[in-house]
Amino acid sequence: MGAGMMRAAAKAVLGLYPKAWRERYGAEVGDLVASRPVRLRTVFDLAGGAADAWFHHRRIPGAGPVPLRIPLALLLPIAGYALLSLWNPGVRDVPSLNGVWAQAAGLGSIAESLARNATWMFIAAGATGVLAVVPLLLTAFSTMWRSAAGSRTRRVGRGVVMTAPILAVPVWMFCALFYQLTFNDVGFPVGPLGLAMFGGFVVPIVLSLVLPLPSIAAKVSALTPDVRACGNLLAVAAIMNGLGWLAVSALVVMGLPKASPGFLVAMAASVLVSMGMATAVARSALRQSRPALSELSLA
Repeated sequence: MGAGMMRAAAKAVLGLYPKAWRERYGAEVGDLVASRPVRLRTVFDLAGGAADAWFHHRRIPGAGPVPLRIPLALLLPIAGYALLSLWNPGVRDVPSLNGVWAQAAGLGSIAESLARNATWMFIAAGATGVLAVVPLLLTAFSTMWRSAAGSRTRRVGRGVVMTAPILAVPVWMFCALFYQLTFNDVGFPVGPLGLAMFGGFVVPIVLSLVLPLPSIAAKVSALTPDVRACGNLLAVAAIMNGLGWLAVSALVVMGLPKASPGFLVAMAASVLVSMGMATAVARSALRQSRPALSELSLA
Protein backbone atom coordinates (compact mmCIF):
# COMPACT_ATOMS: atom_id res chain seq x y z
CA MET A 1 0.00 0.00 0.00
CA GLY A 2 2.78 2.41 0.90
CA ALA A 3 4.67 1.67 -2.32
CA GLY A 4 1.55 2.37 -4.35
CA MET A 5 1.06 5.73 -2.66
CA MET A 6 4.67 6.72 -3.25
CA ARG A 7 4.32 5.78 -6.92
CA ALA A 8 1.13 7.85 -7.16
CA ALA A 9 2.93 10.82 -5.59
CA ALA A 10 5.82 10.43 -8.05
CA LYS A 11 3.44 10.38 -11.01
CA ALA A 12 1.69 13.46 -9.67
CA VAL A 13 5.01 15.31 -9.45
CA LEU A 14 5.74 14.36 -13.08
CA GLY A 15 2.68 16.38 -14.02
CA LEU A 16 4.40 19.50 -12.67
CA TYR A 17 7.10 19.41 -15.39
CA PRO A 18 6.87 21.76 -18.40
CA LYS A 19 4.81 20.47 -21.31
CA ALA A 20 7.84 20.27 -23.63
CA TRP A 21 9.71 18.13 -21.11
CA ARG A 22 6.72 15.83 -20.61
CA GLU A 23 6.29 15.40 -24.36
CA ARG A 24 9.94 14.47 -24.83
CA TYR A 25 10.80 12.56 -21.65
CA GLY A 26 7.52 11.98 -19.80
CA ALA A 27 6.72 8.52 -21.18
CA GLU A 28 10.25 7.22 -20.57
CA VAL A 29 10.45 8.54 -17.01
CA GLY A 30 6.90 7.37 -16.33
CA ASP A 31 7.86 3.84 -17.37
CA LEU A 32 10.85 3.97 -15.01
CA VAL A 33 8.63 5.10 -12.14
CA ALA A 34 6.19 2.28 -12.90
CA SER A 35 8.85 -0.44 -13.14
CA ARG A 36 11.16 0.42 -10.23
CA PRO A 37 10.70 0.85 -6.47
CA VAL A 38 9.74 4.44 -5.63
CA ARG A 39 11.15 5.89 -2.42
CA LEU A 40 10.83 9.29 -0.79
CA ARG A 41 14.14 10.36 -2.32
CA THR A 42 12.73 9.53 -5.76
CA VAL A 43 9.80 11.89 -5.20
CA PHE A 44 12.08 14.68 -4.00
CA ASP A 45 14.50 14.15 -6.89
CA LEU A 46 11.59 14.45 -9.30
CA ALA A 47 10.33 17.57 -7.52
CA GLY A 48 13.78 19.17 -7.70
CA GLY A 49 14.00 18.20 -11.36
CA ALA A 50 10.67 19.91 -12.04
CA ALA A 51 11.91 23.15 -10.51
CA ASP A 52 15.14 22.92 -12.52
CA ALA A 53 13.22 22.19 -15.72
CA TRP A 54 11.17 25.35 -15.29
CA PHE A 55 14.26 27.43 -14.46
CA HIS A 56 15.95 26.17 -17.66
CA HIS A 57 12.87 25.79 -19.81
CA ARG A 58 14.58 27.05 -22.96
CA ARG A 59 17.23 24.33 -22.82
CA ILE A 60 14.65 21.58 -23.31
CA PRO A 61 14.87 20.30 -26.92
CA GLY A 62 11.83 21.40 -28.88
CA ALA A 63 10.68 23.85 -26.22
CA GLY A 64 9.30 27.12 -27.47
CA PRO A 65 9.53 30.39 -25.60
CA VAL A 66 7.85 30.55 -22.24
CA PRO A 67 4.35 31.82 -23.08
CA LEU A 68 4.25 34.12 -20.09
CA ARG A 69 7.24 35.37 -18.19
CA ILE A 70 6.06 36.32 -14.71
CA PRO A 71 8.25 38.85 -12.86
CA LEU A 72 9.57 37.69 -9.52
CA ALA A 73 7.72 40.53 -7.79
CA LEU A 74 4.47 38.96 -9.02
CA LEU A 75 5.56 35.33 -8.84
CA LEU A 76 6.40 35.42 -5.13
CA PRO A 77 2.94 36.65 -4.00
CA ILE A 78 1.35 34.00 -6.24
CA ALA A 79 3.58 31.31 -4.71
CA GLY A 80 2.79 32.58 -1.21
CA TYR A 81 -0.92 32.42 -1.90
CA ALA A 82 -0.44 28.90 -3.32
CA LEU A 83 1.29 27.83 -0.09
CA LEU A 84 -1.56 29.12 2.06
CA SER A 85 -4.06 27.48 -0.28
CA LEU A 86 -2.24 24.16 -0.03
CA TRP A 87 -2.34 24.37 3.74
CA ASN A 88 -6.05 25.05 3.87
CA PRO A 89 -7.67 22.75 2.99
CA GLY A 90 -5.15 20.66 1.02
CA VAL A 91 -2.69 19.60 3.72
CA ARG A 92 -5.22 19.97 6.53
CA ASP A 93 -6.34 16.42 5.89
CA VAL A 94 -7.23 15.60 9.51
CA PRO A 95 -7.42 11.78 9.15
CA SER A 96 -4.07 11.69 7.34
CA LEU A 97 -2.35 14.13 9.69
CA ASN A 98 -3.46 12.24 12.78
CA GLY A 99 -3.09 8.81 11.21
CA VAL A 100 0.42 9.44 9.89
CA TRP A 101 1.54 10.79 13.25
CA ALA A 102 0.04 7.89 15.18
CA GLN A 103 1.76 5.40 12.86
CA ALA A 104 5.09 7.22 13.06
CA ALA A 105 4.91 7.67 16.84
CA GLY A 106 4.30 3.95 17.21
CA LEU A 107 7.75 3.29 15.74
CA GLY A 108 9.55 4.94 18.66
CA SER A 109 10.86 8.24 19.93
CA ILE A 110 12.42 9.10 16.56
CA ALA A 111 9.06 10.59 15.49
CA GLU A 112 9.14 13.20 18.24
CA SER A 113 12.77 13.94 17.45
CA LEU A 114 12.00 14.49 13.76
CA ALA A 115 9.02 16.72 14.58
CA ARG A 116 11.16 18.76 16.98
CA ASN A 117 13.98 19.06 14.43
CA ALA A 118 11.55 20.19 11.73
CA THR A 119 10.06 22.85 13.98
CA TRP A 120 13.44 24.25 15.01
CA MET A 121 14.78 24.16 11.45
CA PHE A 122 11.85 26.28 10.31
CA ILE A 123 12.32 28.63 13.27
CA ALA A 124 16.03 28.97 12.51
CA ALA A 125 15.27 29.58 8.82
CA GLY A 126 12.80 32.36 9.61
CA ALA A 127 15.09 33.97 12.18
CA THR A 128 18.06 33.82 9.78
CA GLY A 129 16.00 35.45 7.04
CA VAL A 130 14.93 38.32 9.29
CA LEU A 131 18.39 38.83 10.78
CA ALA A 132 19.95 38.78 7.30
CA VAL A 133 18.84 42.35 6.66
CA VAL A 134 19.99 43.81 9.99
CA PRO A 135 23.60 44.62 8.88
CA LEU A 136 22.23 46.04 5.65
CA LEU A 137 19.84 48.30 7.57
CA LEU A 138 22.62 49.52 9.86
CA THR A 139 24.87 50.36 6.92
CA ALA A 140 22.03 52.04 5.04
CA PHE A 141 21.18 54.11 8.10
CA SER A 142 24.79 55.25 8.48
CA THR A 143 25.03 56.30 4.81
CA MET A 144 22.08 58.65 5.28
CA TRP A 145 24.25 60.97 7.38
CA ARG A 146 27.57 60.70 5.53
CA SER A 147 28.10 63.55 3.10
CA ALA A 148 31.05 61.69 1.58
CA ALA A 149 28.75 58.87 0.51
CA GLY A 150 27.20 60.90 -2.28
CA SER A 151 23.62 62.03 -2.82
CA ARG A 152 22.56 58.89 -4.69
CA THR A 153 23.91 56.57 -2.01
CA ARG A 154 22.24 58.61 0.71
CA ARG A 155 18.98 58.52 -1.20
CA VAL A 156 19.12 54.73 -1.63
CA GLY A 157 20.07 54.30 2.03
CA ARG A 158 17.06 56.40 3.00
CA GLY A 159 14.86 54.25 0.77
CA VAL A 160 16.06 51.07 2.51
CA VAL A 161 15.49 52.52 5.98
CA MET A 162 12.03 53.89 5.14
CA THR A 163 10.91 50.63 3.48
CA ALA A 164 11.92 48.47 6.45
CA PRO A 165 9.08 49.55 8.81
CA ILE A 166 6.50 48.93 6.08
CA LEU A 167 7.76 45.38 5.58
CA ALA A 168 8.16 44.82 9.31
CA VAL A 169 4.38 44.80 9.84
CA PRO A 170 3.54 41.73 7.70
CA VAL A 171 6.77 40.01 8.80
CA TRP A 172 5.78 40.48 12.44
CA MET A 173 2.26 39.21 11.71
CA PHE A 174 3.49 35.99 10.11
CA CYS A 175 6.13 35.44 12.78
CA ALA A 176 3.54 36.01 15.52
CA LEU A 177 1.17 33.56 13.81
CA PHE A 178 3.97 31.00 13.58
CA TYR A 179 4.75 31.45 17.27
CA GLN A 180 1.15 31.23 18.38
CA LEU A 181 0.41 28.07 16.41
CA THR A 182 3.71 26.37 17.21
CA PHE A 183 4.08 27.05 20.94
CA ASN A 184 0.50 27.68 22.12
CA ASP A 185 -2.08 24.92 22.16
CA VAL A 186 -4.80 26.56 20.07
CA GLY A 187 -6.01 23.40 18.32
CA PHE A 188 -4.71 24.46 14.91
CA PRO A 189 -2.82 23.13 13.01
CA VAL A 190 -4.02 19.60 13.69
CA GLY A 191 -1.75 17.44 15.80
CA PRO A 192 2.04 17.21 16.12
CA LEU A 193 2.58 16.60 12.40
CA GLY A 194 0.62 19.72 11.49
CA LEU A 195 2.59 21.73 14.01
CA ALA A 196 5.87 20.37 12.68
CA MET A 197 5.16 21.27 9.07
CA PHE A 198 3.47 24.64 9.54
CA GLY A 199 6.76 26.56 9.48
CA GLY A 200 7.40 25.38 5.93
CA PHE A 201 4.36 27.36 4.81
CA VAL A 202 5.33 30.55 6.66
CA VAL A 203 9.13 30.77 6.22
CA PRO A 204 9.20 31.33 2.43
CA ILE A 205 6.63 34.12 2.79
CA VAL A 206 8.78 35.81 5.46
CA LEU A 207 11.87 35.49 3.26
CA SER A 208 10.05 37.03 0.31
CA LEU A 209 8.96 39.96 2.47
CA VAL A 210 12.56 40.92 3.33
CA LEU A 211 13.77 40.61 -0.27
CA PRO A 212 12.85 44.21 -1.28
CA LEU A 213 15.50 45.60 1.08
CA PRO A 214 18.57 44.09 -0.69
CA SER A 215 16.85 44.81 -4.01
CA ILE A 216 16.72 48.52 -3.18
CA ALA A 217 20.22 48.56 -1.70
CA ALA A 218 21.71 46.91 -4.80
CA LYS A 219 21.26 50.15 -6.74
CA VAL A 220 24.52 51.54 -5.31
CA SER A 221 27.93 49.88 -5.01
CA ALA A 222 28.53 51.20 -1.49
CA LEU A 223 26.03 48.68 -0.13
CA THR A 224 27.27 45.74 -2.23
CA PRO A 225 29.04 43.86 0.61
CA ASP A 226 25.92 43.98 2.77
CA VAL A 227 23.70 42.92 -0.14
CA ARG A 228 25.98 39.95 -0.79
CA ALA A 229 26.04 39.01 2.90
CA CYS A 230 22.26 39.26 3.01
CA GLY A 231 22.01 36.94 0.00
CA ASN A 232 24.31 34.41 1.63
CA LEU A 233 22.19 34.35 4.79
CA LEU A 234 18.99 34.02 2.79
CA ALA A 235 20.58 31.05 1.02
CA VAL A 236 21.32 29.50 4.43
CA ALA A 237 17.68 30.13 5.41
CA ALA A 238 16.52 28.40 2.22
CA ILE A 239 18.69 25.37 3.06
CA MET A 240 17.27 25.23 6.59
CA ASN A 241 13.78 25.39 5.14
CA GLY A 242 14.64 22.39 2.99
CA LEU A 243 16.03 20.48 5.97
CA GLY A 244 12.83 21.16 7.86
CA TRP A 245 10.80 19.67 5.03
CA LEU A 246 13.17 16.70 4.93
CA ALA A 247 12.36 15.91 8.57
CA VAL A 248 8.62 16.29 7.91
CA SER A 249 8.89 14.02 4.89
CA ALA A 250 10.65 11.37 6.97
CA LEU A 251 7.68 11.47 9.35
CA VAL A 252 5.28 11.02 6.45
CA VAL A 253 7.26 8.03 5.20
CA MET A 254 7.11 6.45 8.65
CA GLY A 255 3.34 6.82 8.66
CA LEU A 256 2.82 6.23 4.95
CA PRO A 257 0.12 3.53 5.27
CA LYS A 258 -2.17 6.08 6.93
CA ALA A 259 -1.67 8.81 4.31
CA SER A 260 -4.25 9.34 1.59
CA PRO A 261 -3.10 9.85 -2.03
CA GLY A 262 -4.49 13.39 -1.94
CA PHE A 263 -2.46 14.15 1.15
CA LEU A 264 0.73 12.89 -0.50
CA VAL A 265 0.09 14.96 -3.62
CA ALA A 266 -0.58 18.05 -1.50
CA MET A 267 2.58 17.38 0.49
CA ALA A 268 4.69 17.02 -2.66
CA ALA A 269 3.24 20.24 -4.09
CA SER A 270 3.81 22.06 -0.79
CA VAL A 271 7.45 20.97 -0.64
CA LEU A 272 8.00 22.01 -4.25
CA VAL A 273 6.40 25.44 -3.84
CA SER A 274 7.98 26.13 -0.43
CA MET A 275 11.52 25.15 -1.42
CA GLY A 276 11.21 26.75 -4.85
CA MET A 277 10.01 30.01 -3.33
CA ALA A 278 12.80 30.11 -0.73
CA THR A 279 15.39 29.26 -3.39
CA ALA A 280 14.09 31.97 -5.73
CA VAL A 281 14.39 34.57 -2.95
CA ALA A 282 17.97 33.52 -2.17
CA ARG A 283 19.01 33.47 -5.83
CA SER A 284 17.50 36.88 -6.43
CA ALA A 285 19.26 38.38 -3.41
CA LEU A 286 22.59 36.89 -4.47
CA ARG A 287 22.19 38.29 -7.98
CA GLN A 288 21.33 41.75 -6.70
CA SER A 289 24.99 42.53 -6.00
CA ARG A 290 26.06 42.01 -9.61
CA PRO A 291 24.92 45.37 -11.00
CA ALA A 292 26.54 47.14 -8.09
CA LEU A 293 29.78 45.27 -8.71
CA SER A 294 29.82 46.33 -12.33
CA GLU A 295 29.16 49.90 -11.25
CA LEU A 296 32.10 49.65 -8.86
CA SER A 297 34.42 48.42 -11.61
CA LEU A 298 33.55 51.41 -13.76
CA ALA A 299 34.12 53.93 -10.97
